[in-house]
Amino acid sequence: MAILKKPKYQFVVFLLIFLIINLLQSNYTDLLEDEAYYWVWSKNLAFGYFDHPPLVALWIKIGTFFFDGEFGLRFFSTISFSLMLVVIWLTIDHKEKWNYVWLYFLLISSVALLQVFGFVTTPDTPLFLSAALFLYAYKQFLKENNGINTLLLGFAMAAMLYSKYHGILVIFFVVLSNIYLLKNKRFWIAGFFGFLLFMPHLYWQYINDFPSFIYHLKERSSRTYKFEYTLMHFVNQIAIVGITFPIIYKALYKQHITSKFDRSLKFIVYGFIIFFFFGSFKTRTQAQWTGLILIPLVILTFQYFIQHQNARKWLIRLGTAQLVIILIVRIFLANENISPVQLEPHIAKTWISELKEKTNSKPIVFVDSYQNASLYAFYTGIKTHSYSILKSRKSQYDIIHFEDNMQNSNLYTTSKRLKEAPFLVMKKKDSLNGFPIENYTTFQKVKCIIEIDKIMMNEGKKLNFQFKFSNTYPKNINFDHVKFIGVFQGYKNKILTKVPIHVFNLKPLHAGEEILFDATITVPELNKEENISFRVALEFYDMLEGYQGNKISVGYISKSSSK
Repeated sequence: MAILKKPKYQFVVFLLIFLIINLLQSNYTDLLEDEAYYWVWSKNLAFGYFDHPPLVALWIKIGTFFFDGEFGLRFFSTISFSLMLVVIWLTIDHKEKWNYVWLYFLLISSVALLQVFGFVTTPDTPLFLSAALFLYAYKQFLKENNGINTLLLGFAMAAMLYSKYHGILVIFFVVLSNIYLLKNKRFWIAGFFGFLLFMPHLYWQYINDFPSFIYHLKERSSRTYKFEYTLMHFVNQIAIVGITFPIIYKALYKQHITSKFDRSLKFIVYGFIIFFFFGSFKTRTQAQWTGLILIPLVILTFQYFIQHQNARKWLIRLGTAQLVIILIVRIFLANENISPVQLEPHIAKTWISELKEKTNSKPIVFVDSYQNASLYAFYTGIKTHSYSILKSRKSQYDIIHFEDNMQNSNLYTTSKRLKEAPFLVMKKKDSLNGFPIENYTTFQKVKCIIEIDKIMMNEGKKLNFQFKFSNTYPKNINFDHVKFIGVFQGYKNKILTKVPIHVFNLKPLHAGEEILFDATITVPELNKEENISFRVALEFYDMLEGYQGNKISVGYISKSSSK
C-alpha cells in the first residue's frame, strides 16, 4: 500500500474508481429520452443534425461499435469524462496540487452536474471535454504561442463548436477577457484553422437550409415571457453545483486574479450567467446551458481551497454530504425496485412493452414525439417515425428519410394529442391514444407556398386565394388520405383557429411537379388585436397539421367595417 502514498498513483486510483463507477452506472441505468434520440442520430452519421452539431452522434457510434445496449451508447462518454478530469488537472499548475489529489476528486464529486455527465450521453458530454481542452490549450498558448499550441487551440475551438453551439460563448468571453488577443497573429491563425475544421458543418447547414440556426435563434424563443423563467435561471446556478454552492461560489468570489488565464476563467463564469439571464427573457433556460461554468469553477476554487484551510474544512463537510446524496441517487437510478420515486429512466420499459403488445409489434408513427419514437426503436428494434406538427417543433426526423421507411406499411400511429382516438397505453400521466393505418402513405415535405406577403380578409366571408404546391418527392402523389387546412396563428406562433380549405381541380401530381392551386376558405372571427398570420397545412390520416405552408401576414377587416 506504500505505493498509494505517491501522489501520481493516488491520481490514477481515484481516476479508475470514477471510471468504474461510471461504467457500472452506464450499464445498469435505463436510457433518458434524449439519449435515445441521439442514438438515432448515430445510425446516420453526418456533419450536422437538426438540434445540435454532430459530435455526440460520433461518441455514441464509437461506443456502440464495441458494445451493445445502454453500456455501448454511454461507453465513450465515460471515457471522455475521465479524459476531461485529466485535462483539467493538467491545466491546474498550482505548486502544491500534488499534495491535494484527494481534494481535487472530492471537489469534482461535490459538483452535482458533473456527476450526471460522468455517464449520460448528450451534446454536453463532448462539449465538456472540448472546453477543458480549449482552456488547457489557451493556457499553453499564453505561455508560448508556438505552432503546436496555435493548432491545438484552433482544434479545440472546432471541437467545442462540433459539440454544441454554446462553445462560441467560451471563445467570446476568453477574447473579451484579453482583448489584446485580437492583435496576436497566431490567435487569428488558430481561429482560421478552427473555422476550416468547422466548415463541413456549415456546409451541411447550408444545403439543409440552416435548420439548427433557425430553430435555436428563432423558433425556440417563440414563447411568452414568464417571471419563473428568470427565477429558475438563478435556481439552476445553485442546482448545477448542489449543496456545496455556498462555499464554491464564495471561493470563486474570493479567489484573486493573478494572471490573464485566471481572468478568462472568471469572465466565462460571470459571462455565461449574465448571458443566459438575458436569455431567460426570451425562453425557458435549462440548467445544463450554463454547465460549462463548472470547469473554470473547479480550476479556480481548487486553488482557493488549497490556500485556505477553513474553506477547505467546509468543502470536506459539505462535499462529503453531497457525495453521499449523489451515491444514493445513483443507486436509485440504477435500481427502480428500491427507489422511493419513479425517475425518468424507470418509466420507459413499462409503457414500451405494453404498447408493443397493443400494436402487435407493428411499426409506429409517433405524432409530435421524437423522444418516444427514439426510445421505442431503441428498446424494441421496431421501425418508428416522428410526425412533426405545428403545435410542437420539428426534429431530426424531418431531415433524415425516416418517413420513406414507413411508406406503404401497415402500422399504428399514436400520440397524447390524438384525443379522439382509442386509448392504447399510459405514459406517466399522459394517455397515448392511436389507431392502425393500412398502406400508410404520406408526403410531409411538400411545400404549399402563398406567394404574397400579406392577405386581406373579411370575417364570415369567403376568401379566394392561390398557393403553389411543390411535390418535392421523386414519386407521384395523390390526395386520398390528406386534408388541406388553413391555420391562423398569433403571438409566439400560438394556433388561434383552423378552417378547412377547399382546393379546386385537385389531382395527382407527378414527381417534382409544381402546380398553382386555386382555393377558398370561410374566414373565421378572430381577436383583431392579435398579430395574425395564415398558412396552408396538410393533415394526413387525422394526425394534425404539419409544416408544409409558409406564414403570411393577415390584414383583418371586420364585418362592420366591410359594410
